Amino acid sequence: MGLKPVREGTLFLAGVLVVSAIGLSGCGGADNTGVLTAEVNRSDFKVDIPASGELEASNSTTVNVPTGLRGPQSLAWIIDNFSEVKTGDVVAKMDSTRESFKLEMEQLDYDRLGLDSQIQTQKDKTIDKSLNTDTKVTAQEQDLAERFFSDDERVYTKIDIIDQMRNQDYLEAKMQFYDWGLGQHGSQAQAEQELIKLKQKGHQAKMSRYSSNLKQMEIVAPHDGLFVAQAGWNGALPVAGDMMWSGMTIGLLPDTSKMQAKLYVLEAEALGLAVGKPVTLHLDAYPELPITGTVTQLDALAKAKEQDSPVNYFQITVSLDKTLTEIMQPGRQVNAMVHALDLNDVITVPNQALFQKSGEYWVYIKTSAGFAKRTVKLGNRSLNRTVVTEGLEQGDVIALTTPPKRNRV
Repeated sequence: MGLKPVREGTLFLAGVLVVSAIGLSGCGGADNTGVLTAEVNRSDFKVDIPASGELEASNSTTVNVPTGLRGPQSLAWIIDNFSEVKTGDVVAKMDSTRESFKLEMEQLDYDRLGLDSQIQTQKDKTIDKSLNTDTKVTAQEQDLAERFFSDDERVYTKIDIIDQMRNQDYLEAKMQFYDWGLGQHGSQAQAEQELIKLKQKGHQAKMSRYSSNLKQMEIVAPHDGLFVAQAGWNGALPVAGDMMWSGMTIGLLPDTSKMQAKLYVLEAEALGLAVGKPVTLHLDAYPELPITGTVTQLDALAKAKEQDSPVNYFQITVSLDKTLTEIMQPGRQVNAMVHALDLNDVITVPNQALFQKSGEYWVYIKTSAGFAKRTVKLGNRSLNRTVVTEGLEQGDVIALTTPPKRNRV
């Protein structure tokens, strides 16, 4: 039981070596030294890079969440993708429940402050009335005290006279207190009313914001066209329940008279990819109809198409030579070949036949005395072959692996 995995692994390795040997022997086979070789021939060298993606309009009008909408909003409804719309048609709605609730709460707080102001006004009137009444009574007492005051010791004792004087001082102080109270109460009452008004202004500002938001809950089409939903940062199309922010793009109204293709190329297959390369595309719905174009834009860095995917792609934009409006619609899937290289009558060698050190490249060429090292100059290359511009001729035989030292000259 313990040897079974080893045997299976050995058989699998042997199978790989056999396949490799068969594939390489087609290039020239192995000589009597056991070194795999290939004969050099001149031929055409073409490199096509596969790509896939979808059509999109070269020019589009964006449909955005209104810039005046404040705070995050929940999307309640959005029109079906690729729907025909007219100017002013509603293409999406925000959920107004939360904004309406906040507006009602602010209105209640504003009204409550209004009631507080009325209550405070009545309290101030009562206090003011009480102070005025007390002032009048004290003034009358003061007048009586001054009118009947006498310091005649024949009529009053010294103690009585002193008591009368104290009473006058007391009434004078009491009048000063009431005068001060009336002045202070007026300032305090005004300050309390100003504070209430200030709080009301804060609630009014929030009410204005919520009212403005409620007027912008619907997103309308700026002109006639075909509505195409726009994917967000996570690659997903907007759906009910998504959070939206001011200015966020939710869709496009494309100009379908001029189309282009947005394509993705695997990072591992992008060797030779560049702006200006010709492209042949096929619509999935019309595979027999070739469409030509040119790469006009290429991302500087490869990135994943999906958030959690480990596979990276280069995104390219292809300008189409012709737009067939009757069949070319935004979002239609396409497959394409980017023609990275198209060379005629050149010498190419398998990449495994090339060796390099410190920027110098060489091959091992077969001679009657053995394998000799020969420096070569390289041109364009693909994932598996490279053009040799100098150093090799038609009919040369080169090693595909490093020859043993005993077989080198």
